[in-house]
Amino acid sequence: MSYPPKSLPQIDRWLFIGGPLLALVAGYVNVVLLMSFSVPVSHVTGSLAHLALDGAKHDAHHLRMAASVALAFLLGAAVTGFCTEGQMFQHRRRYGVVMILQGIAFTVAGQLMGAASWLAVPAAAFGCGMQNALASSYRGLNLRTTHMTGIVTDMGVLLGLRARGQQIGLWRLSLLALIFAGYLLGTFIGVLVGERAMSFALYPPAGACLLGGMLYLLLFHRPHA
Repeated sequence: MSYPPKSLPQIDRWLFIGGPLLALVAGYVNVVLLMSFSVPVSHVTGSLAHLALDGAKHDAHHLRMAASVALAFLLGAAVTGFCTEGQMFQHRRRYGVVMILQGIAFTVAGQLMGAASWLAVPAAAFGCGMQNALASSYRGLNLRTTHMTGIVTDMGVLLGLRARGQQIGLWRLSLLALIFAGYLLGTFIGVLVGERAMSFALYPPAGACLLGGMLYLLLFHRPHA
């Protein structure tokens, strides 16, 4: 099967490129921050669990980091909502601007991590929050690129429906599988890079977001959007 499927011209093929690449960035960033600070930044669920654990252990430093992830992720999503004015995937939205801001957030996180500052954690979480809010849905399919719980759940539901003989739209399963593979690949790359150059590990995803944002603005510029 080719990606994106040639038999589905009505499906936006850029999703099959951008979705997995964004997931790769999130997986990479999350594992790098886990290696450095033992706190996940690409989703909030783990941080909420840390809040209870750290509170029970009276670990004020780790508690502060976990709380900062939830708040920064929320603020990042809010910035994206302000910039894009909607959650449905549409090229007229200012995704390029959001990706550039995300790249700046990761650059700041990289500088803070190089200085061994825990503030790298909320800076990275802010960028991940921005990314996760870029496009929440497309044709009834939930799109999340910074954590895989929803992706795996939707894949399981689609497989179950397929097993019952229902038509599911193979493009849906293909897109979800590619996003999952992108995130997984990002974690492996993050470990490899982090073990060799942890102080500079966040600069590659920062540069990728900056470049991707500028390319998006060039490709999908809408003068009157």
